[in-house]
Amino acid sequence: MQSRFRDSRWTAAIVGTVVLFVASVVPSPLERHPEWKWVGPDKVLHLVAHAVYAVALADALRGGRFDERQAAVLAVCGSTVHSLVTGRVQERVPGRAFEVADVLASLLGAVLAVGGWYAKNGTGVRNGD
Repeated sequence: MQSRFRDSRWTAAIVGTVVLFVASVVPSPLERHPEWKWVGPDKVLHLVAHAVYAVALADALRGGRFDERQAAVLAVCGSTVHSLVTGRVQERVPGRAFEVADVLASLLGAVLAVGGWYAKNGTGVRNGD
């Protein structure tokens, strides 16, 4: 008997939510670099991580009561809210801090990735149909 969770379209989205949150609240052993305020390696990580996360959300949302356009918008919003919430939680974690640039990098990654996802899937034709 197979687990429903393993086959669920939500598996990647749930795992992504947990992994992003845990990675965001682990105390940083590295020293903060003020010169990385707007550009730095952490911004690239935010961009890539939220790009992948937003596509997982869009895939999960699309299979339910939402069409591709609604799923795309909700995925970008969900990714951005996740970034904002974890950023606020980081204020209480040693070596971490809330940065607007992190949220903007996350938003940009989500928008670019979901835009590509929508271009591929937004025609109303689903893969395998």
